[in-house]
Amino acid sequence: MRLTRALGCPVAALTLVAAFLPGAARASARPALSYGLLTTADLPKGYVAFRPTHKPYDKASSPRCAALLDELDFSKPRRKGVEYASTAFTKGQFGPWITETLRRYPSAHAAKKDLDGALKTLSGCSSFRIAYSGKKPAEITMTIQPIAMPKVGGQSRAVWITVSDGSWAYGEVLVLARTGDVMMILGQLAFKAPSPQTADGIAARAARKMGAVAD
Repeated sequence: MRLTRALGCPVAALTLVAAFLPGAARASARPALSYGLLTTADLPKGYVAFRPTHKPYDKASSPRCAALLDELDFSKPRRKGVEYASTAFTKGQFGPWITETLRRYPSAHAAKKDLDGALKTLSGCSSFRIAYSGKKPAEITMTIQPIAMPKVGGQSRAVWITVSDGSWAYGEVLVLARTGDVMMILGQLAFKAPSPQTADGIAARAARKMGAVAD
């Protein structure tokens, strides 16, 4: 027997379905998470979209720190029940580069708990090494230190990450921010550090767009 016939009318059937699926009905009414991402229109001239590649390391002096950066920069692994949207931009082979990931959680409490946990782990990751084997083995040293940036969103923190193998080095301004149930991971990477005005402006624009898809 069809559900509508059993209930007597289609309206009753829809009411029943909505009662059992409040989360799905609520989610469908919200803007897509990807709408909250930066686009080339939000960036200084010269940036084009690109897709970052993840190269797994073989060994880390601090597995916890290395795993956290993999999760933040590459969403590896992904957390169950969390929605993801990512984008990335470059000005050329030698950068600079911008990466952004948004995560939408089941609740603002869950988003805050995850962000607080990431910040706590980062606070203990002042310096560590990761090693790669294969045809071009390498050992890379990563250092992390907090930096002062204007607050964006409802909660934010910024760090400066230096990546070096001894012969070359680049840096990343990593901003972790949250508005409601959405968390933002924004990286600005370059062989030459961006000016404070550039870094702050991009972070502010990214946070405003994040707010449009947050609850």
